[in-house]
Amino acid sequence: MPRLTSRDYLINRQFLHEQWKRHDGAVYADLPLQEQRDLHDYFAPSLTLTDRGALMHRAEMTKAFPSLPQKAGRAYQAIQAAVDGVPNAIVDAYRDATTSVELIAGKRRSLRITGVARQKVDHYRVARALLNLERHDVDGALLAKAKKLRDRRSP
Repeated sequence: MPRLTSRDYLINRQFLHEQWKRHDGAVYADLPLQEQRDLHDYFAPSLTLTDRGALMHRAEMTKAFPSLPQKAGRAYQAIQAAVDGVPNAIVDAYRDATTSVELIAGKRRSLRITGVARQKVDHYRVARALLNLERHDVDGALLAKAKKLRDRRSP
């Protein structure tokens, strides 16, 4: 694969930045956590940077982590395939691994729960999620069910 030119890097970064802003990062949920982190580390799509700032960020990250451009390139291809609806090995394997069939209201339904990695920890969202969990799990039933499912799935 040819080396990524500065122009191509900026075009790819702009695409990722637009996907991040337009959908609040939802398209990133089609990638495993490490691939999401690679994209954030190399392209910094959640940050608003000038072209010069983005190229400086790229140079710093490449110098610090020489294998990062290759990893981020693979993740970029995967996210572009997910947006275009084209099959991709990374995306397809992750979707298969995160999808399960559960019995809900007497019917078998497919469930898929994924997460979106952010550039920095959003403390407000973490606190809100924990408070919601506490509010809805007063008797501990959700925690007990989660433990039961975990025990059933572990070998």
